[in-house]
Amino acid sequence: MAIENLMVTLHRLPEIKAVVDTGTDLVTLFGFVLTAIAVIVGALYNSHTFKVSVESQERVAEGSARLLRDQGRAEAIAVSRQQWINSLRDEISHFLSLGYDVHTLAQFINDTSWVSNVKTAQFEKNKELYDLRYTDFSKKVALARFHFAKVELFLNPKEPESAELISAMSEYINAAVAYRSVQDIGDRTVAISQKILKKEWEKVKRME
Repeated sequence: MAIENLMVTLHRLPEIKAVVDTGTDLVTLFGFVLTAIAVIVGALYNSHTFKVSVESQERVAEGSARLLRDQGRAEAIAVSRQQWINSLRDEISHFLSLGYDVHTLAQFINDTSWVSNVKTAQFEKNKELYDLRYTDFSKKVALARFHFAKVELFLNPKEPESAELISAMSEYINAAVAYRSVQDIGDRTVAISQKILKKEWEKVKRME
């Protein structure tokens, strides 16, 4: 009996487990690693987002600057073209007005019977008046040709309408000097001028 009890007792010995204390809390360590990873990932994400945002803002700013440059260039061209239109219109107006004055004076310059077919006393007076009119006539012809030359510089002679206007203006001043009818030629000059000015004005409107 004693031996059997002893054997039973030996078979029921408690299980012995070894517990090793490493001094490290694995749960805490794992949490720290996760936190570090989260911080790094967050920093990388924020850096990427910031970079994308900056690049986007730079593109927007560059696009806005380009748009402003294009608008500024278009506005400058439109203003320059408007000044060109105003100047051309003024030069043509001055030319036509002077041509009318030349035509009026040409009556007395081309027909000298009012000077020669008079008595000696009246002849001297008429000749003095003729000289004054001739001086005025010459000045106005020169000034008309000056404005005519400026109009030529404004235009491109290779363009049909510009060539037509130059031709009409030349015919107008030559007729005025010779004291021929200028009414129809003047009307044609105005009509061609209006056509050119309208076309240029439409270009300016498209630039705005």
